[in-house]
Amino acid sequence: MRRAFRMAALLGPPFAATLTLFAVRGFYLPTLPLIIAASTGSYAPVGLAGAASTLAQLASQYALGALSDAVGRGVVAALGFALLAVFLYGIQLASSALQFVGLRALEGVASAAVYTSAAAAVGDSASSLGVKVGLATGAARMLGSASFATASLVSRGESAKSILQLALLLCLASIPLSLAVRGRGGQRLSPPPGTTGHARLLAASAAWSAAFMAVTNLWPNYMVSIGYSSDDVYLLWAVAAYGEVPFMVIGGHLADRGRAKEAFAVSSAALAATFAVYAAAPRWDLLLAAQLLRSLAFALFESSTLAYANLLADPAARGRFVGLRNTAVAAGWAVGSALGGFAADFVGLKALIAACSAILAALAAASAKLR
Repeated sequence: MRRAFRMAALLGPPFAATLTLFAVRGFYLPTLPLIIAASTGSYAPVGLAGAASTLAQLASQYALGALSDAVGRGVVAALGFALLAVFLYGIQLASSALQFVGLRALEGVASAAVYTSAAAAVGDSASSLGVKVGLATGAARMLGSASFATASLVSRGESAKSILQLALLLCLASIPLSLAVRGRGGQRLSPPPGTTGHARLLAASAAWSAAFMAVTNLWPNYMVSIGYSSDDVYLLWAVAAYGEVPFMVIGGHLADRGRAKEAFAVSSAALAATFAVYAAAPRWDLLLAAQLLRSLAFALFESSTLAYANLLADPAARGRFVGLRNTAVAAGWAVGSALGGFAADFVGLKALIAACSAILAALAAASAKLR
């Protein structure tokens, strides 16, 4: 009984922070590209705003991980929710491309603060409890996927204003609660941990993320352009997020067993197939099947690489190493978001999706060379 209480006290707060972050993102992310495109009249600002978010994550992930090593995970998580609340308030007032770009940059820092600190806290707590780190990491992301999906479903049929206000209230409530997240503090801000032996995995993660985000950032626009409604977008996004739930734990388990490379190869092939369906046969029944493939792809990639970073890190530098992994992912997101928006204006959304499918198929074939 004492062990159960201790487990709840240590793992409960970072699990709750992860759940809340993804619930908030589930409220606003499916509709945000539509809001930006409608306000500016172009796809390019959607891509630029997405790139600003991911560039901000790219610039801040490692620093925020180091900060959580120094001042504690809970302080950084609370800061992240506070900044996310500012973003959600500002997005309701924005009208120009420049405003959307600036606000999404702020959102990138905010999301990075919560995600990096909470993920590192899960690793800290699991190690302290003697629990499998990969399994705990996968379980936390499983909760995140479920909450994202639920928020997306709740948002169907609601106005953008009411969705944003609900997400704002949730962020404000989470600020004091996040201070219960335990973890490192009092560590000196030392140089980055060594990563030479893992450069290929980090580079492959960046490439995967670039292809993923080039499509995902504009996927709501593509769906609307081929005749589906915003409610359909919410439903399909929720299907994908719910589908991730069981695979998140599997990805973490594979990392515990030293099979992160295999999980990465399967995720690349599954995402290539998903994008091929989007481009070639966007019928409703096939789209539902594609969303389940997307679930497998994203869950195996996210949970296995995040668990790998948690397992690899020295406890005193866990925040920094998780931040480094997240930096590689954010680098891919930034490149994919920026190039995706301009490529869609130049060659069209369908051609962009087909090209990203080919890139991912090549990445799946090449991943056997990863060590």
